Amino acid sequence: MSYQYLIDAHVHLNNYHESTRRPTAEHALDLFAKMDEIGIAHAVVITSYKIDLDRPSVEELLGLLTNHPRITLVEGLRWRGEPRSDLFSVEERIRDGEVKGIKLYPGYDQYPINDPSLETVFRIAAKYAVPVLIHTGDTYSKTAKVRMAHPLLVDDIAVDYPDVQFVMCHLGNPWFQDAAEVLYKNDNVFADISGLTLGEFTYEFERYVAMRLKDMITYMGNPGKQLMYGSDWPLVRMKPYVKLLNELNFDQEQLENVAWRTAARLFRIDAAAWANGRPASPPPAPPGPAPA
Repeated sequence: MSYQYLIDAHVHLNNYHESTRRPTAEHALDLFAKMDEIGIAHAVVITSYKIDLDRPSVEELLGLLTNHPRITLVEGLRWRGEPRSDLFSVEERIRDGEVKGIKLYPGYDQYPINDPSLETVFRIAAKYAVPVLIHTGDTYSKTAKVRMAHPLLVDDIAVDYPDVQFVMCHLGNPWFQDAAEVLYKNDNVFADISGLTLGEFTYEFERYVAMRLKDMITYMGNPGKQLMYGSDWPLVRMKPYVKLLNELNFDQEQLENVAWRTAARLFRIDAAAWANGRPASPPPAPPGPAPA
């Protein structure tokens, strides 16, 4: 069974290992090469909650990728640490269509998903009809607090802000059943299947993850309307992740929705311009030096 298109709804252009550090422009070129290799028509690139040598700012990515036909940008917020994100600037970028969503990093930034101070963020999202992505579940950092990223907390904000569309990134791993209940209960909550491993799956862990996801799918009843494909590249290799998608026993309609339709609706991605999983005309290469 195959799908018409594939959108990767969760990728980054960060450096995660000092030994492989490289300029953002080279990361972007590698991303497009991987997309071509795997057959990914479009990618949602998400900025970090920090800006440093290894995490490019949204301004840098806008300079590199603005109006690129195969990229949608989502801006990550720094909410508790310093310097905090400037919501006036965030709102301007959303208003101008430069970014198509907001990403929150509870746990990492050490605030709970349902922190009352986030009301302003949610009001901005509602005003411009952009989704709020939320890191849920396990964290890459040992200093993060996973209690604050529990998927059940998403239910609080989904109820309090019914006009906002929320995305639980990483399915609340390892709280898959809790995430399934939040999705089943709330029509304004979505989830991507990204970041369920680092690098490549071992055989045993791939079987475990597939089993848990199939349990979620059975519980939800109609997973296609709320689940989206996403990888978490470059923390996760793309090819094994596409293999995982193809093992989840979706029917054809569900598969099309998970592979691209739900993400296209949520992020307002123009799928009409695509042909055979690629843009109708070759996209321009991002500016910057080619990798050595």
